[in-house]
Amino acid sequence: MSDQDRGHKVDRLAGHRTSVGDVIDGAIEALETGKRRVKGAQSELYRLRAFRRNNVALCSTALSDATEDMFEDWIADRLEVVKPNSVGRDIRLLKPLFAAAARKYDLLRSPLEYVSAPRAIDERIRRISKDEEALLFAELIMAENPIVPLAAEFALETGCRRSEQLRIEWKDYDRRCGTVWLPDAKNGRGRYILLSERAVQVLESLPGRAEGGKIFKVSSNALKIAFEYARARAARRARSMGREDLVSVRTLRWHDFRHEAVSRCFDYGWTSEQVMDFSGHVDIKSLLRYRHPKVDQSVARLRAMKPRDNRVLPVPGVIDAAIGERSGS
Repeated sequence: MSDQDRGHKVDRLAGHRTSVGDVIDGAIEALETGKRRVKGAQSELYRLRAFRRNNVALCSTALSDATEDMFEDWIADRLEVVKPNSVGRDIRLLKPLFAAAARKYDLLRSPLEYVSAPRAIDERIRRISKDEEALLFAELIMAENPIVPLAAEFALETGCRRSEQLRIEWKDYDRRCGTVWLPDAKNGRGRYILLSERAVQVLESLPGRAEGGKIFKVSSNALKIAFEYARARAARRARSMGREDLVSVRTLRWHDFRHEAVSRCFDYGWTSEQVMDFSGHVDIKSLLRYRHPKVDQSVARLRAMKPRDNRVLPVPGVIDAAIGERSGS
């Protein structure tokens, strides 16, 4: 029974005044003061403090504004650093905290209610093949909301996280410089989203610029549903074409657009520092998981290096003769 059902007055604005970080801080305080006694308290404290420290933007978000996709982006970023089992432990720790907070502040539901722990396969950096991309976008273009395919195109061009993409505003778009300023990036410091010519074309195609506000006027849930529907249709089309190798398109996730965008930067020979400017990563260790060096290109670079001298190498026949002489003596 809720407080309202019991006849208690409910402060409906508390969810707006309370941030995600406040929920974490409350859990930390309960463990530190002994108000909440659990086995493995030190491990929980370590995880909660790390979450608070490493997710400045998310922790600054009002609890009532926190969404499922924000936490899914957090999971995807976390998988770049740790194994799925570690992320699963984090989720199992956080879920009851936010479920309790949702009840306390009379929210419709917790932002973590439908967020699942990742499977072992989720730690991979998924590349999108050319044929998969063509199949998927052919279905995305058929979406009822015309913003959906444009949002997907923008994600693939910029490597922008979904939660970030849905927060950017027209006032922060600078066509001349080719950037969109994101004041509340994951690290809390803000960053510029770099725009390719294609990304600029996407933004110029979007409605609503005159009225300002959010650039992508679509909800995270609508985007998620449209993407999942297009993904399923693309897989069915692949099967009807007899292309069983492309049915894997159904395993794509929205965050794979970011994976692909960053990986393509490495494909084009960008340095790690240049890719960090593009992606917004602050940790080079997690960034290097996106490197998928092509062996033929590596061999070509190696062979382009000039040898330090021109020593004459023995021919195979001479080597065989020398070995035979040694074995016969």
